[in-house]
Amino acid sequence: MEIIFMYVAGIIVFIVFIIAIIAIDRGIEHRIKSRTDDLKKQILILKEELMT
Repeated sequence: MEIIFMYVAGIIVFIVFIIAIIAIDRGIEHRIKSRTDDLKKQILILKEELMT
């Protein structure tokens, strides 16, 4: 009985670990994307200022 609980606990820990890795990966992607979007906006503003 205790072996079954240990096995189930191991599976749960593994699932939580995978979810944490996915969350960290998505967070990094979001930070990179938001920075590039901000830079694109700033470049667009600078181009408009140069054209006028």
